[in-house]
Amino acid sequence: MKITLARTAGFCMGVRRAVEMVLDTANRASGPVYTFGPLIHNPQVMGILEEKGVSVLDSVPEKGVGTVVIRAHGVSPEIEENLARAGFRVMDATCPRVIKVQTLIRNHAARGYTPVIVGDAEHPEVEGLVGHGQGRAVVVRGPEEIDSVPSGSPLVVVAQTTQDVELFAEVCRLIKGRFSDVKIFNTICDSTEKRQAEVAELARNVDAVVIVGGKNSGNTQRLFQVAARSGKPALHVETEKELDVSALNGARHVGVTAGASTPTWITRRVCRTLEAPPGTGHGLSERLFSVIRALVLTNAYIALGAGCLCLAALALIGREPAFAPVVMAVCYVYSIHTFNNYIGRNAYRYNDPDRALFYEEHRTALLAVSGASLAVGLGAGLLLGKAAFAILLFMTVMGLSYNVPLLPGRLSMESRYPRIRAIPGSKTLSVSLAWGAVTAFLPALSHDFSPSFFDILAASLFAGGLAFVRAAFFDVLDAQVDRIAGKETLATWLGDEATLALIGKVLLGLSAGLALFSLFGWVSSLGYLLLISVAFPAAIVWAYEKGYAHPGYRLEFLMDTTFVLAGFLALLWM
Repeated sequence: MKITLARTAGFCMGVRRAVEMVLDTANRASGPVYTFGPLIHNPQVMGILEEKGVSVLDSVPEKGVGTVVIRAHGVSPEIEENLARAGFRVMDATCPRVIKVQTLIRNHAARGYTPVIVGDAEHPEVEGLVGHGQGRAVVVRGPEEIDSVPSGSPLVVVAQTTQDVELFAEVCRLIKGRFSDVKIFNTICDSTEKRQAEVAELARNVDAVVIVGGKNSGNTQRLFQVAARSGKPALHVETEKELDVSALNGARHVGVTAGASTPTWITRRVCRTLEAPPGTGHGLSERLFSVIRALVLTNAYIALGAGCLCLAALALIGREPAFAPVVMAVCYVYSIHTFNNYIGRNAYRYNDPDRALFYEEHRTALLAVSGASLAVGLGAGLLLGKAAFAILLFMTVMGLSYNVPLLPGRLSMESRYPRIRAIPGSKTLSVSLAWGAVTAFLPALSHDFSPSFFDILAASLFAGGLAFVRAAFFDVLDAQVDRIAGKETLATWLGDEATLALIGKVLLGLSAGLALFSLFGWVSSLGYLLLISVAFPAAIVWAYEKGYAHPGYRLEFLMDTTFVLAGFLALLWM
């Protein structure tokens, strides 16, 4: 089954901003944290916020303490003033596009216009908009309610930002035909328009459409309505558990989109269920996917990649292939990745329950193999010399401490950085340093080899740079879940766009470094060939940014193939 994920699927700008504000506040604030009303119309996200201690205020109390975050839908000026008067610290997470509509209504109402809001009167955004109308606003659900619009004063017509484009156009046509003094502002968010246009186009090119989002989400319901109008089978599900794969029997190409309040991890889980629906696995593509899944889940493929990267780094500085360094790299990476994945498995239940279940079901075998692998890796490190062994032992302790509290009990709770993972950018930096050390720096320092400064620099920068690209890219994919888990990764710290831009600069620097070092003879001519291994992840990042590649086992496998490719190129060159 071919799956096409809509480029506009998932959190819109306003919802993402609101969710990030609440999660960052919950992770850092010392007092209680509230949202005024449900933050977004997604029960899974609300459940996660509840787990993190974020409560919902449905009304304004007389007295209160702590922080109240105003949701993306916005509220009336009266509610915001009352919250501040009650003693709360108010953080405004209202979507900037909703603020624009509020401003239009407020300014025109002050000039004597009657604001006409095309939307759902019970929707929180509309309730907030009405509060900015100085008692003059009228809500119209559709063409059938045009009669409720009063005459005698000029009208200003706006739309709920998630309104159906065609419905708004029809209401405006009728109003212009009945009233003479009318100003119309199309305040439907361009994100909403793009989503509806894309799902209509998507439905024309697929056999069936799956819409992911909360059942109470207005914008998700409208996406479903647009898809259903195409005549193609359309399913609206909140999670992968509601996905009736049998209803898609015969569909060879399925389109997937998601509402503006649907987090990426839920959409990812739906896509993974569609990739390998229960009861399948007999076709070649299904068997190949099963192999990819097994290699990724067991960390076997990333461990193989570490060995291949070590081989490439050694060949780059003119050293003959050696057994001990490659074994050290394979065993260290396998054990550290597996141990940390197991320790941090609770975070996987949000975006990757399949991986979380895998670690629960096979934990005994995985931990046993990881322990044995770590022992073998340390033994291989000892063969490289006492200095290499001491550094590797220190790296092992630090690697295993990433998810573990650094201080006991209450001290850990009160510390700003209770775990290494809470230090901004620590995950990305530590991964790249560890990979650079175990696949290049330590092998180059072994007692039977006398490397130059440029040997060590070139090998370490090449290996560490590629590892940085992998870690930073996965930071972007997992940014929403990392915020929930309280991980201060590069993407949660800098933001997705800045992180992707940084990845591009690192890849450019790696390319220039390999070319120049090879040109001046500081490294072997393999440097020219290894430019392919730099172009490969660059192509993956580009495909992701353009919407051609989507998170999942296949994408993870492809990114890890970067290291395997480097080893393969080294073997070709030898």
